[in-house]
Amino acid sequence: AALSALATLLGASFALVLPLAGLGYAAVRGGVAGSAHGVAFLPLLASGAPAASALAPGVLALFVTGLRSGLLTFGGAYTVIPFLRADAVGAAGWMSDAQFLDGLALSGILPAPLVIFATFVGYLGAGAAGALALTAGVFLPAFAFTLIGHQWIERLVEQRRTHALLDGVTAGVVGLIAVTALQLARDTLTSAPVIAIFAAALFAAFRWKAKTAVVWIVAGAAAAGWLLLR
Repeated sequence: AALSALATLLGASFALVLPLAGLGYAAVRGGVAGSAHGVAFLPLLASGAPAASALAPGVLALFVTGLRSGLLTFGGAYTVIPFLRADAVGAAGWMSDAQFLDGLALSGILPAPLVIFATFVGYLGAGAAGALALTAGVFLPAFAFTLIGHQWIERLVEQRRTHALLDGVTAGVVGLIAVTALQLARDTLTSAPVIAIFAAALFAAFRWKAKTAVVWIVAGAAAAGWLLLR
């Protein structure tokens, strides 16, 4: 995770970072030969990132962005954030970091946050059609793997040597998320009141484990911002 974060800070693309993270960890664990074939799609899929990102944020480009993000999501919905940001804010630049963070925060208080967030990002890219295209791309892999590739995935999961490679990729994603959080913090935490709100929200998130904690934390932060920053 640390090496992945460092490589990302130095400007390496996740198209290179994630496959190397998986293969590197598998090599340390001695499982490269037996596991590499199971996720050989990773470098091939990720290599499409520059071409897709270079396109204008039209419907097709947004679908490709969503599809790649959905296929490269490991360990939970929030791992999609670095991949969406790489296109939406970085390469294509159809939204700002402030808009990205606003959408992420507001989606966290609604049911199915990834659906809402992906739809929001797509809408800013190309309106209603873009919202539908990016949302469909993000969720197509999950449905396809479940309905079509279930048996193949079950056989893959049963191979213990494959676990090392997937563990490495997952650790690499943790590094990407950490860098994304730092970059968003750098662009957002620009005054003492904002830093104070961030610190209070971070403390509450670690200490408060209620199911509705996120809703109240976001609402409290919004109220604090209204009082301190207007």
